[in-house]
Amino acid sequence: MRNEKYKLGDLLKISEDKNSNLEYDIDSVKGVSIQKSFIETKADMTGVSLSPYLIVRPDYFSYVSVTSRNGGKISIAYNNYNETFIVSSSYIVFFVERTDILLPEYIFLYFNRPEFDRYARFHSWGSAREVFSWDDMCDIEIELPPVSVQRKYADVYSTITRNANLRTKITGICPVLIKGALGEAV
Repeated sequence: MRNEKYKLGDLLKISEDKNSNLEYDIDSVKGVSIQKSFIETKADMTGVSLSPYLIVRPDYFSYVSVTSRNGGKISIAYNNYNETFIVSSSYIVFFVERTDILLPEYIFLYFNRPEFDRYARFHSWGSAREVFSWDDMCDIEIELPPVSVQRKYADVYSTITRNANLRTKITGICPVLIKGALGEAV
């Protein structure tokens, strides 16, 4: 099986669905961190209309196209939850349109690589605030293995992440048990 080259713009689609009917409330508002995850918003939401906020459905992504020079990372997150979020209309929301060629979980692995951050920073423009636009994202050329191989990579990553998160939770709950079970200091 050979890997095939694609432009992301041929596989992804931007979503501009807004919360115009106010289906989602303040509890659904999220921000996007440089740790590549959705976070609780830090914005003061007093008196803010949620109707222009963009809808981030499960398996959708959101990223901040305009960033400050914050350590070289692009703020992008994948909604791998079973709930829908809303984000500021200053964000870009997109999804994988061609799931027969590209899995959302696999492209998220790609976005998590330091090489992606370097690429995005190199191809962004601006001084105090840098822009990595939707057009810039669509221009990325990527070599993809078959979906069956992508699934294997995504499953391995998911298992490793789940185990690491579990260890962190257990360590935080009862370090004495972990120390005894693992024979190491926590």
